[in-house]
Amino acid sequence: MPIFNFKILIIVAISAFIMSCNKTASVETLPEPVLVKAIKKSELEKEIDLKRSYCFRNEIPFKDNSEDIDILELKLDVIGNSVSGIYNWLPKFKDRREGTITGLIEKNIIKGKYQFIQEGKEQTIPIVIKLNEDSVIISDDKNGVGIGAVINRTNCSL
Repeated sequence: MPIFNFKILIIVAISAFIMSCNKTASVETLPEPVLVKAIKKSELEKEIDLKRSYCFRNEIPFKDNSEDIDILELKLDVIGNSVSGIYNWLPKFKDRREGTITGLIEKNIIKGKYQFIQEGKEQTIPIVIKLNEDSVIISDDKNGVGIGAVINRTNCSL
């Protein structure tokens, strides 16, 4: 009698082995964490697709010597509704003002903060920027620093 049970056990084991070898993996049989990672990667790729860059630059030549120029430049990177960038005033013969902008954009209006260094002093002030198709309007600050300007759009690869 024990020999009969042993034969049945061997037949069942061989059948189970053969059936498991014939299965092919499919997306539905993947473990749950793999599916979650694939979804998260797709969401990240969609967010990266929303990144936009804008560049603006004014070059103001001196009246008596056109080779001497003052430069006003702004570069903005927008991801979703978050904005970061640089805003620099680079006069030929005076102390520069160089800084960074961080903020949020809603309906082409950026509200944020401008952190900059000028004459060796670091300052942070609120900033408001209106994006137009061919320029930006930077509202002047209430502290009298003189950041207000209209800057023309340019190609970011320059």
